[in-house]
Amino acid sequence: MQSIARQNYLQAEVQTATPQKLQLMLIEAAIKNVHRTKTAWEDERFEAGFDSLTLAQDIVAEILSSLDKEGSPELAGKMASIYVFIFRCLSEGGMTHDQQKMDDALRVLNSERETWRLVCEKFGASVGGGSSARLDLSTDSQAKVLVSSPKPSGISTATFGRPKIPPSSSNGGSSWDV
Repeated sequence: MQSIARQNYLQAEVQTATPQKLQLMLIEAAIKNVHRTKTAWEDERFEAGFDSLTLAQDIVAEILSSLDKEGSPELAGKMASIYVFIFRCLSEGGMTHDQQKMDDALRVLNSERETWRLVCEKFGASVGGGSSARLDLSTDSQAKVLVSSPKPSGISTATFGRPKIPPSSSNGGSSWDV
């Protein structure tokens, strides 16, 4: 029952999140899945590693496809090169189980996470329109959503459109496990 309540809460948060907050949540989900991939490889659970890596790649591909190339083509091009690099590291690392390639992707994703965290703080981007939230990635099992006081949203982003979040799967979980 708690899992269903958690899923409903997250779904509502995602559906009402600002583009900046969605960007942050997606980056955090990609990071979490890369860590899961590395852990699975270390434990020789290669199928689980493949599944997590595929989710990370799907998230990065969605971020890349949501770039608004018409609103700010030069900035979108620069952002695209970052996410293409990440995707390439994940793809190449996945083919050979190269931990260094995964670490390269994580290094850039962590930098992106920090950038988007600061954007969200500066402009009061909140999930759900009423509360500021972030994903706590301190545990490997499931992300915890930490909620703080409401903050007004004061920015819209011209660089990113609203990423498409897949519908929940039949088992009650998000296919991206945000």
